[in-house]
Amino acid sequence: MKTEDREERFGIIAEKKGYISWPQLLEALEIQIEENTKKGEARFIGDILCDLEFLTKLQVRDVLESMEKAITKDE
Repeated sequence: MKTEDREERFGIIAEKKGYISWPQLLEALEIQIEENTKKGEARFIGDILCDLEFLTKLQVRDVLESMEKAITKDE
């Protein structure tokens, strides 16, 4: 799975769980794109959402566990 797919899936899952709103996700994605353009590397969207205080570390962990379960289920 490409990094872009994981980032998109992470944001969608976090939004579906009610942890973040769509505008919050878009704000974080804009920051990620801007940083990637300037520095040539991108932070994980979950880290950006935590830095913005839109998500807690526990919520990030929950989303990542949901992603892992979905990947395992698809295999």
